[in-house]
Amino acid sequence: MTTYKNYREVLLLTIVGAILALTLYVYVRADSELNRKYDVPLAPLEFPEGPGIVAEGERLARIRGCFWCHGASLEGQKYFAEAGKGIIAVAPDLTRVAREYSRAEMARTVRHGVKPDGTSLQPAMPSFAYYNMSDADVAAIITYISSLPEQDGFQGRFELLPIGWVRWVLGRLPSNVADLIDHTAPRPDPALAGSPENRGRYLAESICTECHGDNGRVRVPGSPNLEIAAAYTKTNFIRLIRTGIPMGERDIDYHMVDASKYRYTLLTEAEISAMYAFFRSLVPGTPNKDSP
Repeated sequence: MTTYKNYREVLLLTIVGAILALTLYVYVRADSELNRKYDVPLAPLEFPEGPGIVAEGERLARIRGCFWCHGASLEGQKYFAEAGKGIIAVAPDLTRVAREYSRAEMARTVRHGVKPDGTSLQPAMPSFAYYNMSDADVAAIITYISSLPEQDGFQGRFELLPIGWVRWVLGRLPSNVADLIDHTAPRPDPALAGSPENRGRYLAESICTECHGDNGRVRVPGSPNLEIAAAYTKTNFIRLIRTGIPMGERDIDYHMVDASKYRYTLLTEAEISAMYAFFRSLVPGTPNKDSP
């Protein structure tokens, strides 16, 4: 004869079983999405050598923030870790990556967010912006990194903690980087011989979209639509890029302040002027505001 105690035991076992089944489902789904394979072929690139290429590669690497995330010697570091959010994000030791990957594999990883095993890089790597970099700029950066001595650097790896599995399945964490990229989209023409707006578009789409997103779509909370730059005078725009100080000297997100201080100081006057011309072109009819 079934007793109350038997019912309670059956109910308890049912609840425990449901919890275990749900936990397994969440883990398997998160794991399968994290380890999804992406069919992005390797593309041939020319890699010129020489001190000039290495020096330009270092400048470009600093502007694109490689040292910001991967450490002062590109030795890698724990980029973000918060148990309450269930995620440990890492920026790997690039001096080791340069020896473990072929140069073509490095280029695909930078541009497409796809590792040699076909899986995606995880949140934080802005390949959706770097996809827009020219062959020459990607090659220069990789040539520079490959010239560095190998460091005894950070060897951690990206991890999702149990709460992270749940947040991933619920869409509360960023997607695989490779999911954010149209891997067949045309790239902006970086030709220096083109119009300033053309050159500025290339620079904006391969730098600014890291935070502001393509065509003004915001990726970092609080980052404004890029069209706001059209309201600046050229003098104030240059000050914003060089120092992170906006018009009115109001408080802005620390990302822009740090990027200006540690990265954008290496942009040339011509590059900043081209970016300003492009941003003004986003708002038809914007008057020339070259004067202070």
